[in-house]
Amino acid sequence: MDAVLKFSLHAPHTPAAWIAAIALGLIVAAGADLAVLEHRLRAGPYDYPGPNCATPRAAGSAGALPAGPGAGPDAWTSFLGGPLHNEVLSDPAGRGSSPAIHWQFTAHGTIITPPAVSAATAFFGSMDGCVYAVDLGSGALRWSFGSDNQIMSQPLVVAGLVFVASGNKGMAHTPSGQLVRGTGQSSLYALDAATGQVVWQVPTLGGTMPTPTYRDGVLYAVGGGKVFYAVDAQTGHVLWQLPVGSYVSMSSPTLDGNVAVFGGALPYVFVGVNVATRSVAWRLPLPGVSSGADDVSPAIANGVAYVQVPEGKLTKRVVEMAIRTSDGGVLWTRTLGVDRFNVVQRALGQGEMDAHGGEEAGISTLANGVLYVGSPGVGRLWALDPSSGAVLWSSLLPAGQAVRNAPVVADGLVYATSDTHLLILDARTGSLRASRAVGTFSENTGILIPCITAGPTIVGRTLLVGGGRDSDTLLAMPLPSPG
Repeated sequence: MDAVLKFSLHAPHTPAAWIAAIALGLIVAAGADLAVLEHRLRAGPYDYPGPNCATPRAAGSAGALPAGPGAGPDAWTSFLGGPLHNEVLSDPAGRGSSPAIHWQFTAHGTIITPPAVSAATAFFGSMDGCVYAVDLGSGALRWSFGSDNQIMSQPLVVAGLVFVASGNKGMAHTPSGQLVRGTGQSSLYALDAATGQVVWQVPTLGGTMPTPTYRDGVLYAVGGGKVFYAVDAQTGHVLWQLPVGSYVSMSSPTLDGNVAVFGGALPYVFVGVNVATRSVAWRLPLPGVSSGADDVSPAIANGVAYVQVPEGKLTKRVVEMAIRTSDGGVLWTRTLGVDRFNVVQRALGQGEMDAHGGEEAGISTLANGVLYVGSPGVGRLWALDPSSGAVLWSSLLPAGQAVRNAPVVADGLVYATSDTHLLILDARTGSLRASRAVGTFSENTGILIPCITAGPTIVGRTLLVGGGRDSDTLLAMPLPSPG
């Protein structure tokens, strides 16, 4: 692939030569894509300089109003607050009755996942390696904690403890030669929710970037070491662990009954782990997939997991899938679009690590019997019938905008974020009602992760959303009018 890049840089600037260069690049890319990906990922280690939690650059702002002391649920036990992914929370006096709040909090690194909200506090992590607890009413910092690696997971909050996982996107080999995702040390942590002090820490094999899941005193986690962990949430004692055969980047294990569903890579699969029998219940191979499955967290309802994958090596097809959680059976698939930019990027020598969002997958949201999902590689947002995958509407977004994170749906509107904008659409028709800039995203985190602006989350009449220069800022704003 490096040879393709060198050739394209020195090719004559004529249409015929340019087309020939692209064609040659495609031929080489088609045969070597995955091998080059593995080579480039292994060439590390990824440099994590250590946490930088001191003096966040803009804690709070004028005009903040107090939030009620009970804002947010008592417990936050899974990614995006639950398997439906619709982060719409009531304020203590009833949704919409408390004043809207307005502040911003800027960390020293990209904030990938939205905050967990509990006890009038927003808990979130950053690629600066820190976990922050911020007063929901004012944006003032309550405490921060510096971990052993980057924080891409969403914190969980249960019974006075904050659970969070650390890890990065690098690749490394263990002394035995096993390839794992994540360099340096990575861990599962339990922190005191009031102070941020460490209650326990469990080192993990490879990075643990996905958000864990909590149930009945047990924390379930999976990550770059191809191992599924069950950890006592009070003590940090590892109750059991299970090899799962594929590494996981950002796909959070989502429980449906006793089965935790998540996606993995090399080989690319979706996996169901039965936490009662402590065994792999099923594995769904994805022979047409070479990226994305290990990053998409399933949305689950009525025994069905909804996920999106990019299929193909050159021209990526964006495919939404419905998978039965009991046995991994595929109920339906729906091709939503084609990411044509991926072809040119391959010809220019841009592989999985530095291509744009076509290598990733959109995270789905279920609300009011409709499945809503975007795509990092295709600038559209869709509403689908979850029973069949039929397209109810498809909305073309403004040029340059694409949605990776899960939308939220409230009061007949869909709120979604690209890497620079907050988008507001009509939930019934898909018509774009508003597009508002929230940041400029200049990517200085050391590694490309496209379309990762955190959010959105709605608390009463307040919208929490990522933004800022490098998607490094959490914004709290009055719920904007779509007019």
